[in-house]
Amino acid sequence: MKRTKTLFFAFTGKTVEREDKIFELQDGYEFWNLKKFTLDEFIEALKTKIPPVNRNVLRNYKVEGVTGEPFGITEKQYQQCSWGLLIPDTLKEGGFSHTETLFLLNLYSQNFLYPVFHANDMGIMRQKHNKDPMIYFHTQNHEIFNSKNFVAFYKILFEQSKYGSWHLDRIQSWGKEDWRLFVAALLYSGLTDYENTKSSFGWQRESAEMATILEALFTAGDAHNEEVMYRLRKRIAVLLAWKFPDIEKDIKELYGARSAFVHGSFFKQIAKDSPDAYNNLPVPDFDLLYKHKEYVRLALVAYLNLARVIQSGGIDGVKSVMDALENAIINIELRAKLTAETEKLFTLMPEPTFKQM
Repeated sequence: MKRTKTLFFAFTGKTVEREDKIFELQDGYEFWNLKKFTLDEFIEALKTKIPPVNRNVLRNYKVEGVTGEPFGITEKQYQQCSWGLLIPDTLKEGGFSHTETLFLLNLYSQNFLYPVFHANDMGIMRQKHNKDPMIYFHTQNHEIFNSKNFVAFYKILFEQSKYGSWHLDRIQSWGKEDWRLFVAALLYSGLTDYENTKSSFGWQRESAEMATILEALFTAGDAHNEEVMYRLRKRIAVLLAWKFPDIEKDIKELYGARSAFVHGSFFKQIAKDSPDAYNNLPVPDFDLLYKHKEYVRLALVAYLNLARVIQSGGIDGVKSVMDALENAIINIELRAKLTAETEKLFTLMPEPTFKQM
C-alpha cells in the first residue's frame, strides 16, 4: 500500500468555540475540534484521512491502559486534547517524521507547542515531554492556527523544515549555510527547557543560549573575529529594525545578561544581594527573557526565509544571508529588498505580544 505524507497533531488547550468538527483551512490543511469527537469517532475519522499502511498497525490507535510501547492512546489521554491539525505536506526524506513539521509550528507560535500525540499511517504515537502537556494548557493557542495565514506561512517555509532534524540522506549535500541554519534550529528547539520554568540561580543561562543562537546566525564562521558584538547588532538591525527600532539597544541588554552569567558577575551579585533579598532568592527577569526569545524566533524565521529566496537565485546575486546582511548595512536599496521579503512573511504571523521597553 502506498504511504501517505499526511500527519495529525493533537494538543491540549482551551475549548474551541466553533461548532464544526472539522474545518478545512486550505488545500487539505484542516483544523479539528477534538471535543466534538469521542475517541472511537476520532479514530475512525483519522483513518479516513490517513489510511493505515496495513492491518498490522490497527492495534496502534486505541489502548486500554499504559503500555511500554509509544503507540496508541487511552480514553483518559484523549480527554486531555482540545484541538488538532491535519498537515498534508511533510518531508518524505525524513521518513514522515513529525519533528520537521513541529519545528515550523513552533516557529509560527509565540509559545512552544507540546502535542499530546501525533499520528501518521502507522497509527497514533504518544509524545514524550519532560513535563505533563497539561502544564502548558493555557499556552497552546489554537486561534492562531485556525487561519489560512498559517497555511501560507507553512507552505513558504516548508522546504526549510529540513533544518528541524538531522537526517543522513539530507545532510550529504549540505554546505556551510545549511549547517548554520541546522545549528540555530537545534539550539532554538532547546529553549523549550526554559519555557514556563525559570531558575532563580541560573535564569541567565537562557540569555547565554539565546546569544549563542544569534551568533550562529549572524557571526559564526565570519572572516573577522574582532568586534563580534558590533557586527551582530548591525546585521540583526538590518533584518529586524524596520519592525523593532530599538533592537540594537535590546540586543546589547541581552548580552549584558549573557556576560554576567558567563563571566561570573551574576553569581557575585547573588552573594551580595541575597542576605537582603525577599526570601533570599534573586528574581528572574521574565520580561527580558520573553522579549529576547521572541527576537530569536523572529530572527530565525526571517533568516530561513531569506536563505530560501537566495538559494532560489533571488536578491541581487548575493550568495548567503550573512553576505546580504553585511552588504545591506550600507546598501539601502538591498536593505529595502530584504525588508520587503521579511515583511511579506511576517504579515502572515501573529503579532508579538511582548511590550517593547
